[in-house]
Amino acid sequence: MSRLASRAELLKLALLTGEPAAQLDYLEPLPSETLRQLRIALLERYARQQAPVIRRLAAIARWLPVWLIVPLARWWLGPALTARIAGEMPAPQAAAITQRLDPAFMAQVAAWLDPRRARELIRLVSVDRIIAVAQAMLAQRDYLTMGRFVEYLSDDAVRAVAETIGDEGELLEIVFHVESKNRLDHLVRVLPPERVRRAILLVLDPARRPLWPKILSLVTHVGYVLKRELGDLAASQGDAVLDAIVQAAQEEDLWEDILPVVTCLSPEVQQRVVNLEAIGRPAVMRRILRAADGAQLWPELISLLQWMNGGVRDAVADAVAQLPEGALQRIAYAALLREQWEPTLDVVRRLPPAQRGECLRIVEQYRPHADAATMARLEQRLRHHRLVGEPA
Repeated sequence: MSRLASRAELLKLALLTGEPAAQLDYLEPLPSETLRQLRIALLERYARQQAPVIRRLAAIARWLPVWLIVPLARWWLGPALTARIAGEMPAPQAAAITQRLDPAFMAQVAAWLDPRRARELIRLVSVDRIIAVAQAMLAQRDYLTMGRFVEYLSDDAVRAVAETIGDEGELLEIVFHVESKNRLDHLVRVLPPERVRRAILLVLDPARRPLWPKILSLVTHVGYVLKRELGDLAASQGDAVLDAIVQAAQEEDLWEDILPVVTCLSPEVQQRVVNLEAIGRPAVMRRILRAADGAQLWPELISLLQWMNGGVRDAVADAVAQLPEGALQRIAYAALLREQWEPTLDVVRRLPPAQRGECLRIVEQYRPHADAATMARLEQRLRHHRLVGEPA
């Protein structure tokens, strides 16, 4: 589950329903895919309700000359009806109409057009026309609509539009609203590497604070290989960039998005990140561990313990002691799955006596189910950390 993806879906749902985004905040805990399916279901319902009227209008429009359809669309039908009729018309005829319509009006039509139903139409629109409409959308700051259409454009069209956008912040706004996160890897590869680097560096600009979640969204929603590349790129810009990312994750409560990214980084960068002074702060560590517990990310966090110095492990132990009942059981299970007992037990020995005792009781529960070799290794590490005495 991703808070960032859910936020993007809520904005799209707000546009579709006409409700202010703040009125839909209660839906944010839902998985982004659930929100996406809800939005698609609403789109399909609207389409079914209006289908008879739209089909009749589209049938009439097929027999009208383009020079007559253009003023009818602009002055009588309006953007919403024009979009729905375009989805029912033959794609070549609809594409010919787009060449005559004003780009500003086309930008309004696009906001109502379902790109899934207009794939062939989008393919037939010239790159020059796409650029003109994109510029009209930029003038209206309609990044959401631009993001919905990106995955349906050719690479040439994406490059051409990107070249006309001088501000990396606007590129981030658009990428944040891309429909299919599976396409992000390809889209990022299409952009010049220097533009991606400059986009990440925006996290250093306090004046661009509203963009921070968009920067994190770019890094969190690409695939494993690109996560590592972008994360290592951010780290290569210096600790100031990493500290700014930590601050953004803390302020926006996005640790459940960031933790999986950190585990994708190269080992050297993982070690740098987890030992940042900002990470060891009590408020930050408490938020990180709450996210790990709430989003079932203990395996990811357990794998990062091996890189943490003693001071950060102290902070982890302090935060673990404040977790709700049952968290220690979940931590122990993650350590068992990852075979990461050494760093985990080093944290356990730093816990208050009551929590240390509970951890030992949890370990005993595994004895009937774990193989003898695993328990022998575990008992040896328990003795090493002086959590149990030497056998008699």
